[in-house]
This record gives sequence, C-alpha cells and structure tokens, in this order.
Amino acid sequence: MKRKRMLLASLTLVLATLISACGANKANDAQTSTAPDSAASEASASSSGSAGGTDDSFTIRIGAWFIDDRPFMQQFKANVEKAYKEKYPKASIQWDITLGDTYADKLKAELASDTAPDVFFHQGKTAAFGEVGYLADLSGETWASKLNPGAKSAYSYKDTVYALPMGIASSGIWYNKKIFADLGIEVPKSWAEMESAFAKIKAAGITPVAAGFKDAWTASMTFNLWMQPYGNESSPTFGKDLYEGKKRLDGPEVQAVMTHLQEMVEKGYLNKTALSIDWPQSAELFTSGKAAMIVQGPWMPGTAQENFQTKGHTAFDLGYFPFRTDKGYAKLSLGIDQSLSVNAKTKHLQPAKDLVGVIASPEVYGPFNVGSGTVPAIQGMQLDYPNAALNDLLKVVDETESGMGYEIYVPASAMTSLVETFTKVASGIKFDPKDLTEAQKKLEKDKGTVILPAE
Repeated sequence: MKRKRMLLASLTLVLATLISACGANKANDAQTSTAPDSAASEASASSSGSAGGTDDSFTIRIGAWFIDDRPFMQQFKANVEKAYKEKYPKASIQWDITLGDTYADKLKAELASDTAPDVFFHQGKTAAFGEVGYLADLSGETWASKLNPGAKSAYSYKDTVYALPMGIASSGIWYNKKIFADLGIEVPKSWAEMESAFAKIKAAGITPVAAGFKDAWTASMTFNLWMQPYGNESSPTFGKDLYEGKKRLDGPEVQAVMTHLQEMVEKGYLNKTALSIDWPQSAELFTSGKAAMIVQGPWMPGTAQENFQTKGHTAFDLGYFPFRTDKGYAKLSLGIDQSLSVNAKTKHLQPAKDLVGVIASPEVYGPFNVGSGTVPAIQGMQLDYPNAALNDLLKVVDETESGMGYEIYVPASAMTSLVETFTKVASGIKFDPKDLTEAQKKLEKDKGTVILPAE
C-alpha cells in the first residue's frame, strides 16, 4: 500500500529501544496518587456525558514514562494544560510521571488493582490491555477515523480503536550527503548499487557503515529493517506466513540477509569495532565523518546536531534511504513508541476522552511530533521540520510502501535466536544456513506467546 502524505514522529525499534537510544534525561519523578480524589468522583456524574466544557472542579490523572526535562516535552505539557483548561476551566491535570523502565511494571500493577490513572501512555500494549478489558473504546472519537491504517495493529484490537499513537517512527539508513557528493554516489536503488557505493567509500579510506552492536537492540533493529523488504518481497503477508508455517525462518529470505551481511564483513564494509562499541560511539564514528552511513532511527538527525555542537565534529547534511533488495524492492517498517489510552474504569470517562482529543489536536499533536522527530499517525497534518534531514525522511515515507514490522508475528525467543546468528556473522564467523534451524524450532514451539495484531 502506497503511503499517503503523513507528517509527524524510536524506535523502531522500535521500541523501548527507541527510548533507550534517545536516552531519558534527568527529571524528578512525579509522586503518584493511588486513587482519584473525591472531588473528581463527584464531578464525574455531571461531566461524563458532556461533549463540551464544565464548571465542575476535578482532577484527572495522566500516566507517562517519557515526559522529562527536554524543552519540547515541557512545552508539550504546557500545551496540553492550556488546551484542556479551555475545555474544562476548573479542571486540574495531575501528571503521574515515572521515568524509565519501572513505569511499565507500575502501570500493570495499578491496572490490576484499579488504581491506574484516568489516561495513560503505554508502549506496545494495545492488544494485550484491550483483550483483558483495561482500555476504553475510542472508536467514536473524531481523530480515530483519521489514523493511518498501516499502523492499525498499534492502535486497535479486534477492530476497536483503543489507543492514539503519538507518532510513527521509521528507521533506516542515514548517510553523509557530502561524502556521497564528493565520491559521485547516487542514493542506491538496489543491493547491487549499495555494494558499488560501499566499494567506492572503502576505496576512499572511509568506513562505509558505522555499527554499534555492543548494544543488542542496534543489531536487532538492523536485522529487522533489512528483513522487512526481503520478506515482504516474497509475500506481502510475510510475517503472518511465518506464523502460519507458510514461510520459514531458515528459508531463502533470511538466508539472503545473512549472506549479504557476511559479504559486508569480509570486504570490510563495517567498522572492525562493530561488536565492541555501543550506539553513541557508532554515532560519533558517523558524525565525525569517519563513516559514511549508519542504520538508526528518526532520532539520528537530532543526535548528529548535538554531536556537531558538543564534540567538535564538522557539520554536514544528512540524507535518508531505506534498505532495498537485490531487485530494488523497499518496504519501510513502521514503529510506534508511545500510545495513549483511556482507563476503562475511569470515573471521568468523557473528560478523559476529551483529554485524549486535546492531545490529538494539531496544536498539541503537531509540535510533539516535530519535537520528537516522528510522523503523525493522524493523517492530513501538514508539518515542516526545522531539521532538513527529517523532511527527507518524510519524503521517503510518502513515496515508499510501508507497514508494521514482520517481527510482530514472531515470538521473542525466535527473534533472539535470529539476532544471535546475525551478531555472530557480524563478528566474522562464516554463515551456515543450519544456524537458522534453532530460530525456526523456537517459532514453532513458542508461537502461542504471540499476541496477533489486528487484521
């Protein structure tokens, strides 16, 4: 499906991995209350059916893990509070912020004990939470009909909309435009053209691709982004085919990716330190001009700008392009980092839905996506990113087939096995197709653990 113009926002990775990559800045955790206040409970009866404002005083709680002291995050909070105050003049928003990984466990415990916030952010839990009745139905909200269908599995369960994705991220290959221009290299349109570019860059004494596989998530992201086009070229339902046994993890698609990686290692197209340096170090290798390309998420332009300013690296323009197959086929993998839902047991149902509606408004949602470097999941928003590289990303997203990653159909155990093989090949060990046998066995054994995405 060709992506229509959508303008925004990991991940991804993608993922808790997106947040790990961007890094959570220092901030004080907001103290969390365990139950709505009495005034809120009293107000709910009169406000729950209101489509507009109310004169009642109440406090509505919103839970999050990523809202730190970065300027655009603080502006996001201010924008939300200002817009919500216009709808509910006497309402107060209580931000229940717990930075980092502990938030997810805390949220699960609160949901189980009926003490969760009225509105809360989560990561990849729409289907899991929707299945057990934790989430309120948001299908009738105005913004719900405008959500990008390519991200359906991130915001719905059994055709019911339960979440507002805060933005769509698409990772891929970022490149140094100056190096490409100096060497007369055009953006590769096939794997053969990519190999030609690698050879020219290597001959010029520059590392073609910077990798920091010491951080396992970078190896996982690279593999999955590479597999997306190879798998979907063979079948538009590659992920589902794997789950149903029509395709195999030891099949020709996975073997092609592993073989190409081996060729890159043998020809010196990756930095020799790929397995011993982490993501920030690989970013420095790229922004210092010692490497021409890096596989990363939409946060890379922002990281590059920071490195240019703080590490003395000479600034250059970044460009973006996706992985392509031997035949030139590309399919972007869409990632959703933060999703916003309403607690099904909130005592302020309509005010809670209205809070999500406020956040979905162009005045709030647009600046958030610009700040976080993501593309809006709500279609039709026209944004202009100050970083030209992100505008390049948007152009590619507009022109390239995209969808959710094939890996959502694959159990974690099988993915771990695949990434272990990928990392082993990256270390210089020759690829043996038999290395994929274990991944296929784990797929067959553990596929019952997969929560199938919405169709």
